[in-house]
Amino acid sequence: MNTQIKTILEQFKGQRVLVIGDFILDVYLDGNCDRLAPEFNVPVLDITSQQYCLGGAANVAANLHALGSHVCYMSVLGQDHNAKIAIELLKEKGIDSICLHFTTLSPTLSKTRLSKDEQLLYRFDVGKKMELDQTVMDGFLKDLQKAYYNYDAVYIADYEKGTINHQVIHLLQEMQEKCFKPIAIDAKQYDKYKQLYPLIIKPNHQEALQILKEEPMEDRVEQAMGWSKSMHDLSNAKIVAFTLDSDGVVISRKDHPLFHYKVSNIKAQNVSGAGDTFLSAFLLAHISGATDADAVQIASIAASVSIQKKITASCSASELLFALLTQKGKILDAGSVAPCFSHILAEHKKVVFTNGCFDIFHSGHIQYLQQARSLGDILVVGINTDESVQRLKGPHRPVNTLEDRMEVLKGLSCIDYIIPFGTIGNDTPIDLIASIHPAIYVKGEDYKDEHLPEASLLESLGIEIIFLPYVPHQSTTKIIARVQKNDQVKLKKIS
Repeated sequence: MNTQIKTILEQFKGQRVLVIGDFILDVYLDGNCDRLAPEFNVPVLDITSQQYCLGGAANVAANLHALGSHVCYMSVLGQDHNAKIAIELLKEKGIDSICLHFTTLSPTLSKTRLSKDEQLLYRFDVGKKMELDQTVMDGFLKDLQKAYYNYDAVYIADYEKGTINHQVIHLLQEMQEKCFKPIAIDAKQYDKYKQLYPLIIKPNHQEALQILKEEPMEDRVEQAMGWSKSMHDLSNAKIVAFTLDSDGVVISRKDHPLFHYKVSNIKAQNVSGAGDTFLSAFLLAHISGATDADAVQIASIAASVSIQKKITASCSASELLFALLTQKGKILDAGSVAPCFSHILAEHKKVVFTNGCFDIFHSGHIQYLQQARSLGDILVVGINTDESVQRLKGPHRPVNTLEDRMEVLKGLSCIDYIIPFGTIGNDTPIDLIASIHPAIYVKGEDYKDEHLPEASLLESLGIEIIFLPYVPHQSTTKIIARVQKNDQVKLKKIS
């Protein structure tokens, strides 16, 4: 990750964004089915888990807040039980300012996804569109006028559910003429926002097809590039980001060359809200001074984080930083990456940590590392630097340089991340363990009766230590001796 991107991410914390749009409560029900209802002879789904999540514009607000910005969220709810759940969820997210209005004419909008063994079966919705009487709308407009001038940018999330009508758009236009602010818009129809001259709009492929009344082409990237002029003319947007799922993103600026950003293949757990995450990060990156190229990279990585979660979710600043730092491979820098582990991976994964010199790699190493990986979800390996190995093993070691040793470890599928360590006065992994805070620390059983310098730290942090069986006669020292003595030292074959 380059210094410029890191600087941009740091500036997210100072940004203030006003979010306006439709609230949707996302409900996830999962269960199993092993019987029929006797009265109707239909399958019975026994619910085993139920989760409530912020959807719609509320997910946008959650994303912007999680990325570090200060957020004011404005929307309309019904006067019902789901509204109470919505308020609690918004409070739990810690969103800075929540400005909600309530209508008696409509229920709080919700989408419930019903799954069996995590396989989606049905989605059923409550409410199609929010109905607001003029009294509620007047109060909403009054609060919008107060909030607008206190924020650096505006994000409009219009799902055509009734929160944003012509009165809201007209007021925004009046305020834009007095005090212009960058506006990001995610909507079904962009032409009605034309007079706002938005900074960014984000049509996905399906939405663009419907807006421009076109049929899909086999090459979606080429088709999106052909939409540039039409979409700019229709919306007056400065930047159009065509999101194309696995085909990446096409970024278009009026009178500028288009460019296509490719994305990595990632197994998606849930794509709901991915567009919210993308545009939230894209907007923050731009108002923090990012180029289009840096902004789309940041936004795409943020979206990739969110779709790997099972429910509608946001991408936090720590998760985004970690994803950007680790996108180029397994080898990480202790200073910038290690502190991210305790905030990110430990929340969702069981992290296993071990360390060593791994100088001349042999079958004992492989067996040891495979066993270590089987103990959890993520295996992090600390590896001593060349200078550290010299201090521990003597002036003739290591036989292989740090780069060569890490290259060997990179090729093992059981290893997720590799972090070099070791400084004058401290060749132990104590600092790494403190930063990563793994669930399990692994050593070979030959260390079982020795005093480990990291023992007191492991105990204080509640980290489990597991000693794995020692593979007899398998060691770097014995291999070196064998070479030096012309094969006089024999290695025992592992059965």
